[in-house]
Amino acid sequence: MKRTKKNAIVLFFNQNQLDELLRNESVNKFLSECGYEPDSIEHALSMLRRRYAAVGCPPEIGVFLGIPLKDVKGFMGLNSLRHTKYGMWRTYGDPVLSEKRMNEYRCARNMIRRRLISGEDPVEIIRWKEFGFLNKPNFIRDDYLRT
Repeated sequence: MKRTKKNAIVLFFNQNQLDELLRNESVNKFLSECGYEPDSIEHALSMLRRRYAAVGCPPEIGVFLGIPLKDVKGFMGLNSLRHTKYGMWRTYGDPVLSEKRMNEYRCARNMIRRRLISGEDPVEIIRWKEFGFLNKPNFIRDDYLRT
């Protein structure tokens, strides 16, 4: 996404899951309204990279990160849901679904941290086929994509 002399911002993704996400009607419409061409992973990631370089972390990156669409749109002021909670991100509307995703992220983060501390090669961790919730068939569920 971005490289400086001191660090690099990298977005790891599962191509099949990202393709499925971009084909979702609600996500496709939202990203189109944000100026993306979500019909192509390459175009969408290229636009995200350009936006990241231009303005820093654009709020729509939340969709690419698996943050529920209602929360991304709420943060951007694009829906009428009330801000209900702070956590890994701001939650809008019913927090149950958002909290569930945050817990999935915490579990994944803790697993990665344990494996890194134990000395495991980071490349092997990334390549690991059983990467927790990311490989579950319901990672991209309609309830996460409601606005």
